[in-house]
Amino acid sequence: MNVDTMLSTNEVPPSTIQVMKRYLAVNAKHNPVLVSTILFSLLTSAVLSVMTQCLHAMIDDYGATGTIVNMQTAILLLSLALLIPSQYLQQFLGIKYGGLCDRTMRDKTFAIMSQIDMQTLDSQRMGDILSRANSDLGQINATLQNYYAVRLPQQIIGLAAFIVSLLISWQLTLFSLAIVPVIALLQMKISAPLTRFALQWQQAAGESLSIANNLMGGYEIAKAYNLGSNLRHRYDAAVDRAADSGMNANRATLLLSPLGRIMFFLPQIIICGFGVYLASIHHITSGGVMSVIILSVFIGNPIGDFSSVLTDFKTARGCASRVFELWDLPLEPTDGTERKPGGDAIIFDNVEFSYPDKPAVINGLSFSISRGEHIALVGGSGSGKSTAIKLLMALYRKNGGEISLFGNAVEAWSTDALREYISYVGQDTYLFAGSIWDNVAMGNRGASDENIQAAIDAALLNEMDVKREIGERGLRLSGGQRQRVAIARAMLKDAPLLLLDEPTSALDTQAEALVTEALRRLMQGRTTIIIAHRLSALRNIDRIVCMQDGRIAESGTHEQLMMLQGVYYRLYKSQEADL
Repeated sequence: MNVDTMLSTNEVPPSTIQVMKRYLAVNAKHNPVLVSTILFSLLTSAVLSVMTQCLHAMIDDYGATGTIVNMQTAILLLSLALLIPSQYLQQFLGIKYGGLCDRTMRDKTFAIMSQIDMQTLDSQRMGDILSRANSDLGQINATLQNYYAVRLPQQIIGLAAFIVSLLISWQLTLFSLAIVPVIALLQMKISAPLTRFALQWQQAAGESLSIANNLMGGYEIAKAYNLGSNLRHRYDAAVDRAADSGMNANRATLLLSPLGRIMFFLPQIIICGFGVYLASIHHITSGGVMSVIILSVFIGNPIGDFSSVLTDFKTARGCASRVFELWDLPLEPTDGTERKPGGDAIIFDNVEFSYPDKPAVINGLSFSISRGEHIALVGGSGSGKSTAIKLLMALYRKNGGEISLFGNAVEAWSTDALREYISYVGQDTYLFAGSIWDNVAMGNRGASDENIQAAIDAALLNEMDVKREIGERGLRLSGGQRQRVAIARAMLKDAPLLLLDEPTSALDTQAEALVTEALRRLMQGRTTIIIAHRLSALRNIDRIVCMQDGRIAESGTHEQLMMLQGVYYRLYKSQEADL
């Protein structure tokens, strides 16, 4: 399947059985907890069966002897003492199993997301992937956790109660089953108004929240066009509707609560009435009637919950389809091995690359870089400069030709080992939530405090409070400050190959001066490839490689290329004209 459509197909979602099988397979290491949950559910069922039989015999014996102090009473009390810890362990282990599975599923999802092939990832919508990893996965976990922790034990207990009830009186048992769907239908009819009022309240509350969000999100526009009064009237109307719906819902709740309690006891009353009839014709004893009534509660729970289980599993199936598609995305290759640097720094030999179903971006690209050399890749938009760097970092895989790094083909390297020898500073610097210190320390997690501070000083960040929180993506820092943090991170990593992808293109003149000085310090002693936006900054670069249509158009120093009056000359003159 084409990666462009892999996460957007409308294929039939996996069946419930397929979802359960894959869920159990992923969480196989937690099977002992699941088995323990089932065993304690069976124990609880057995204890309830014994208690029911004892209650049955005790009531019948009381009618014959007038006393309840007998062996049946003692067994009933002992069973009750055993039921409490059995139910506790059944519920505790069920919840534990659900929690362990949730953690395993989320760990697996994050591990897969961190290893997805970059070329595949570029063709996806990040919001959709995050939705699959968060809300869809959460829905699956919530459904299956609830099933294994609550509903499966209820089904086991219900089945055991049904068998015991049949042994006591099959007529009364089948009668009790027959009235369950009738009662359930009545409950749905009675609760329908409450559901409608609750929906109206949610809609009105959502509308009021949306209006408030419009006010705060477009505050300047609201002020400029004097929309405050209009928005206030709309907000007041929405709040009034929400209040009316809430009052209607509360009124309906007060009226329906007694009916709900009646509907809870009504099945037992009806069963009791039919049981009395059966007892009058000697088809069942008084103790048997009471036992079947008690057992009917345990039988009715899973039956009454059946439609809800089906609905939840139907939703989980759709979510599982989306999560499994995410799990099945192509991952980065793992067939490389640990390598040691040797030979020339970098060689591109007739390299070809194109994105799926797109024209070639890299077309016969060939050049080499010696150790310690500083070169610049320049060219117009779409000439393949950034793609070449991504191929070098093994983020993309070439279609043809050879790329070698330090004497070894890129494919021969373990991707983790390869990237240990590369430092990267891009145009759109990404910083993680935390402090400047935290972000710099990510360059080398084993670095000492002295080395981290030295990198901060070398990147000209020593005038800042490096322990202060910088916000999501470093939004509390200026563009130049973010770039210097990225440079400090690269300095701390101290890799022999440095890749710079237009690190100063989005900066003003003052910030660019500071970043340029930090970059000069970073480049010392390192093989460097820089993609430059401002060609005037390349006068001191060892060599400039000018790309056009995915291949080398010309190569040389700034002075040599200017004398050629070719592609580089025209790019340089066009920038001068724009100043």
